[in-house]
Amino acid sequence: MNRDSFRIVDVKLICADRACFLLACFLLAGLLTGCIPNANDQSELTVRPSAMVPFEDLFTLEDTLVLDPSVIVGQLSFVDVDASGSVLVTDEVSNLVHLFASTGQHQATYIMDTCLPIDGEHRVWTSRFADDDRIILSTKAGTMVVFDRSGNCLAAKRRLLHPLRSFCARGDSVFVFRGPRGLGDALTSVAGVFTMDLELQREMRLENPEFEKLNITHLGSPGRDMDCFSDGPYYKYHEDMDARPAYRLSKVVRTRPDFFVRRDQDLASFRGPNPERIKSLNAFPQLMGMYALDDDSRLMVFTQIGNEFRRKDSPTDRSMTGISIVSNSTKFGSTSTVYHRRPRTARNGYLYFVGDHVQMADGEVGNPTVIRYRFNVPEATDD
Repeated sequence: MNRDSFRIVDVKLICADRACFLLACFLLAGLLTGCIPNANDQSELTVRPSAMVPFEDLFTLEDTLVLDPSVIVGQLSFVDVDASGSVLVTDEVSNLVHLFASTGQHQATYIMDTCLPIDGEHRVWTSRFADDDRIILSTKAGTMVVFDRSGNCLAAKRRLLHPLRSFCARGDSVFVFRGPRGLGDALTSVAGVFTMDLELQREMRLENPEFEKLNITHLGSPGRDMDCFSDGPYYKYHEDMDARPAYRLSKVVRTRPDFFVRRDQDLASFRGPNPERIKSLNAFPQLMGMYALDDDSRLMVFTQIGNEFRRKDSPTDRSMTGISIVSNSTKFGSTSTVYHRRPRTARNGYLYFVGDHVQMADGEVGNPTVIRYRFNVPEATDD
């Protein structure tokens, strides 16, 4: 047994109560992989209902952003926004990432292969802003590239964690979420903590999903399984009613929206398109994505919610999206709503949707618009 092991044993002997051991475990996280306490232990879990309100009471239309027509955007597969309102879009058609100012003016274009050439081409999965004006691009295979805003390469590394489900950045750290992927140790979900130079600092063992096949074979909203807040990163699985903190010493409060129905079965082991598999997948609500609405508020997006929640004025040809908003510090009461559009991102107290394509003067179809709604913060709680 090495020196660090003796230190951990000593802590266990001294800390007779669970709270003390959890604190010691957190302090020793840098010494032992997976020492982060399980924040979703049922003994610490508090579930609260979420008040259903009309979408218009929660969000107010702010403006519509028209993207610079000098750059053609095929499809906005991933969208991120920084503190100044600049918009970063991942275009899966062109395999490029574009940076637009808050006015819509094009500022830069990023290509992974310029920093990390390979035989073939990196397929960009997601792109996000990081602190200190850095921009990070990733692939599903776990390759990452870090640029400055001008497009200069700062760092690049292959296969940080594979398969990469999601990542977010906070301060000088990048948190990378790898969910279960198969047999053996790969069944364990982990979050890798990396420096901005993409050097691994430590790995945190996370709680595994209840339904493995659902989470291994279904992607949900690409790259939306993790986001960062002032109290650390949160992550989610498709069967969840709320997000989960990667680490937190205080008791956890989770929210259950009215439209949530708990899944009671995993997907069967079907290969390829299969009507029964699709039926099983869509039989329960799915938590498709999780977003940092602001530094304290997490926003969850659900699909396949019950038709009884459909509003009378909703287009009948569109599926309904469930939205649940929770304050991590319980500053306001948890609220939820339904809408006929699915948001693409949220940041700085705003919710963003992708709108229709602009019709150009020459008759050609231009770029899609970005529609912004302002979040109306609910009343504070009594907690």
